[in-house]
Amino acid sequence: MRAKKNYPKTGVYCITAALLVSLLTGSILLGANIFGLTQSLRKPGLGVTDRDQLRFIPEEVWSYSKSLEEIEELEYLDGRKELAEHANMIINRSLIHVDWERVDPREYRQLVPFWENYFLWAIGRFTDLPQFNRYHYADYRRSIKRGIGICGDASMALSSVLDRFNVPNEIVSFDGHVIVEYETEDGTRALMDPDFGVSLGTSLLNLERDTEQVRGRYLAAGYNEREVAYLFEAYDQKYVVFDDTYHFMTQRYLFEKVSYFLKWLLPVVLILFPIIWVYRVRRRGSR
Repeated sequence: MRAKKNYPKTGVYCITAALLVSLLTGSILLGANIFGLTQSLRKPGLGVTDRDQLRFIPEEVWSYSKSLEEIEELEYLDGRKELAEHANMIINRSLIHVDWERVDPREYRQLVPFWENYFLWAIGRFTDLPQFNRYHYADYRRSIKRGIGICGDASMALSSVLDRFNVPNEIVSFDGHVIVEYETEDGTRALMDPDFGVSLGTSLLNLERDTEQVRGRYLAAGYNEREVAYLFEAYDQKYVVFDDTYHFMTQRYLFEKVSYFLKWLLPVVLILFPIIWVYRVRRRGSR
């Protein structure tokens, strides 16, 4: 038969306080998570009431639900070329290009809200790490849910969607711009620019040789000479090729995935711990 443990009064107070703090903290975090389920990650009025602050605004700003519905419909398309071009259009209409360093990070949810993910929020709020102060999501669904991005966000989203439908592709990162190259059934490779919503009609290997064709595609899509000239300055630079989104941002990809799991696990543990402790103490006391 076990001997009962007799804790000093000070110890009892400390244990009780710790248990209450654990229960309270867990309840707050769980409450924040549940509250977050009712909130929109997208800035209210995005692309409607703030058009003067944005760039490359589509005629219709698609909702999160519409974008996901359109992505689901991709499985019914025939051939990789048709699928890739339609996916390129979907991502372009789902993510509005913002001046990433100038818009308000809280208003546009670049600083991830506490109720969305308190881990990402805390790192962005209390450190000077730019990748968390203005966060780029690895998960394309969260990027679309927030509704904003720049070339890297759009290319990661397109690459992830193509991966989902087994279309071989790579992310091509130039110094100043990011695009995607995919492969058709016959081995032909072609570049897509989801940020601008343009199919370049050529491969990475032939980009330099098809300059006028590519330039014409951007101009035909409505972009002016100045914007196109900036792109070709980037295309003249060195580039790096990444296999997929995981390869493009490995550490943040993993951290994001783990943090979205832990944001639910942690409060459950903090709430259950004092309950289990009290139960075990009472059970021991009844012996």
